[in-house]
Amino acid sequence: MNIALVCFGIASISNVSGMEKVFVEMANEFIRRGHVVYAVWNDVPGIKPYYSLIPDVRSVNLGLGKIKVPFRYKIMREICKGLHIRAKNRVDAFKTEQLAKAFLLNIPLNDIDIFVCFEFNSFLVASYLSHRKIPIVVMVHNSIEDQILPLTDLQRRQASEADVYQVLMPSYVEQAKKLLNTRIVYIPNIVPIIDNRHVANLAKHKIRYRIIHVGRVEGRQKRQLILVNAFAALSKKYPNWDLELYGPIGDCNYKLEIDGVIKSHNLNNRVIYKGITNHVLEALRESDIFAFPSSYEGFSLALTEAMSVGLPTVGFEYAPSVQDLIIDGKNGYLAKNEKEFTDKLELLMKNRDLRIKFGANARKEMEKYSPNIIWGKWEHLLINLIKDKSEA
Repeated sequence: MNIALVCFGIASISNVSGMEKVFVEMANEFIRRGHVVYAVWNDVPGIKPYYSLIPDVRSVNLGLGKIKVPFRYKIMREICKGLHIRAKNRVDAFKTEQLAKAFLLNIPLNDIDIFVCFEFNSFLVASYLSHRKIPIVVMVHNSIEDQILPLTDLQRRQASEADVYQVLMPSYVEQAKKLLNTRIVYIPNIVPIIDNRHVANLAKHKIRYRIIHVGRVEGRQKRQLILVNAFAALSKKYPNWDLELYGPIGDCNYKLEIDGVIKSHNLNNRVIYKGITNHVLEALRESDIFAFPSSYEGFSLALTEAMSVGLPTVGFEYAPSVQDLIIDGKNGYLAKNEKEFTDKLELLMKNRDLRIKFGANARKEMEKYSPNIIWGKWEHLLINLIKDKSEA
């Protein structure tokens, strides 16, 4: 099976983010399973993925960088939006044509059995190239509200031409079906299986205990300020606890706001921003609680990795995906609001036995997302799509 993994709708393939990580992991895994994989992205020349592709992956950076669209196309797009005119999006069309031409200069189309598109922009290119002769799967890496609902009516009609749309949670299937007229399948992300020797030792008595958060620092989705405020409210009562934040800065002003709260509560030595790490699992297993105040997620790699090393968790019950992964009162807590988030965090901070119990349950729950199971589902889907297309 010759697979083209295409990922064009991102700022840079060098980002330390979930989609880019899955892109690399999928390419590497299908090579290990004996398939041919083209991993295709568009960035400025010379830029490579942050995560490492193994040598047998046929990695292709189209090298166009940020595509400059004629200004008249942007004006036409905004006029059509304002007047609710269902006209061809010339901006999308222009970018698609440029990417498709670059693709054909680098990759023989007759060598591709199937396209796996990492978002809608990549689908447009694959659709332009395939003329419905090559099957196309489109992945949704976040919630339906974030990824499909914002599409225009025209874009949804285009998206419905894909052979399959893949979503990350069972509850997303029916949501997606209401918006798209194509086959929707549920395949979650993988979660690493952690050896017993490398899980968090929550029974260990420590001088200092640690709450950890991993995620891009910004206020719309990840909302670290909620966690910092919660910790500040509890800090005097629990002086032997610290908070560590990991991840890239997505919003500098938001980071400054967080810094201001830390300074105002004199917590500079107890709330530490650690930045990007290549050793996230090591950081997780040295911690005691994973706190996750996101407003929404698709299938959080950070949350599930924390659960895989046996950490109890706290999140919000209204957050898509978080509400499915955290089972309230079993492997963590779900809060209705910010006050309850603080209260639930305290319940875990003051009760070691509860942390141990929830952590063990979290780790057990992650077994159904093991790499062998999830990649097997992907392989089965792709093989059957190729077979169905050849018989059509």
